[in-house]
Amino acid sequence: MASRKRTAQPRRVTMKDVARQAGVSQPTVSFVLNDRRDVSVAEETRARVWEAAKALNFQPNRAAQTLRSNRSYTVGVIADRLVSQPYAGHIVLGVQQAVQEAGYVCFVVETAQTSDGGKAAVANLVQQGVAGLIYAAPGPEDVAPVAGADDVPTVFVNCYPPGNAPAVTVLADEFQGGHDVAAAVFAAGHTRVAFLGGPQDDYACRERKRGFDEAATAAGIALSDVPVRFGNYQVGSGHDLAMAILTDDPPTAIVCGNDRMAVGALMAAQSLGLRCPEDISIVGFDDQPDLADQMHPPLTTVALPHQQMGFDAGTLLLAERQQPGRHLVPCEYVPRNSLAAPGAAPTHEDTP
Repeated sequence: MASRKRTAQPRRVTMKDVARQAGVSQPTVSFVLNDRRDVSVAEETRARVWEAAKALNFQPNRAAQTLRSNRSYTVGVIADRLVSQPYAGHIVLGVQQAVQEAGYVCFVVETAQTSDGGKAAVANLVQQGVAGLIYAAPGPEDVAPVAGADDVPTVFVNCYPPGNAPAVTVLADEFQGGHDVAAAVFAAGHTRVAFLGGPQDDYACRERKRGFDEAATAAGIALSDVPVRFGNYQVGSGHDLAMAILTDDPPTAIVCGNDRMAVGALMAAQSLGLRCPEDISIVGFDDQPDLADQMHPPLTTVALPHQQMGFDAGTLLLAERQQPGRHLVPCEYVPRNSLAAPGAAPTHEDTP
């Protein structure tokens, strides 16, 4: 039997190789790559070292760097019920993409799975000198930061600290999303439109309703003429609210607080013999995977930019200077077949 030849593994590039390429000493390479500003190295030399490192694809030993500089290359993501929500879980993917490009790694703490709400895990990260913390939630809500991490750079994504405390916060532009989907409904020619929202005190619901109101006003619709009901973002809530509205002077279109409520509204319409979109148009919000595009007809909706939100949060965390404030990420209007002109067949072809 013929013996198999082992494929030679490429040799790891060392600082000595970089020094030889740049024409400098190995200590100089160490000073430059570890950003030692307390040591005098000419800027031209620094540039030459970085060019050599890039040309050789030099990969620094992060563990050794951490020991030498007492600097951590770990970012802690404190997630509250996030990993159980597939679409919101894209926030973590975005964070990973941003920090990995800068040479950092993510450590995710799912607080819902721990008896102490993740306090011990966060305390351990802080003791190890974690580079920063990112708090994340499946929906915009207030999240209290863990005590003892006041000096650690922190960003909130899809959540915010209680009491409007100053913080770097990344949120979806719920107002813009609510405006865009409502504007599309009015542009299709609907004047009798109902709004079915989630909890009235919910941040996302308030912002989406505010966007709806602005679009309605711009279309010349009196807000006093708009039937408005609030529920709980569940299918049953959308069904019950829609049944009440559709049996009493039914509108020609319903704007729902999210896709699940839109599914409930669609079920209610079908139970009353109403066709969507020929008799009633129904739109949602979230563009929830394996739901919005799988309905009959597929739901016109708004996609939440979860992955971009995570990426922006990671980028802001690693920025040299953090300025407290809310950073809004645009939502995307997604046209499908559940919206058409009153009494007309859909014009946007999008079958599941």
